[in-house]
Amino acid sequence: MTLSAVMHRIQESEEKAGRPVFLDSRSRRRAVPHGLRSSFRDWAAERSDYPREMAEIALAHTVGNEVERAYRRSDMLDRRREMMEAWAIFVIGGDTER
Repeated sequence: MTLSAVMHRIQESEEKAGRPVFLDSRSRRRAVPHGLRSSFRDWAAERSDYPREMAEIALAHTVGNEVERAYRRSDMLDRRREMMEAWAIFVIGGDTER
């Protein structure tokens, strides 16, 4: 929700200043955080070799069935940190693959 609120404030500020707002290229509607999350998921699947489960955990999605979740003890924090740093580099136009 924080990202959503920030994007909303940026959009309002840009609109008040008479500048164009960020629009989805297909729908032409205002951009929302879901698009950023979806872009991350596409990047993780297509441009990196990070495990699918790790990308899903980073998105706070439920991974695995009930039994698998009962045995999962790690949050993969260090590996997720590495993945998110690689994503940040990609977003700012640096290295595109891991």
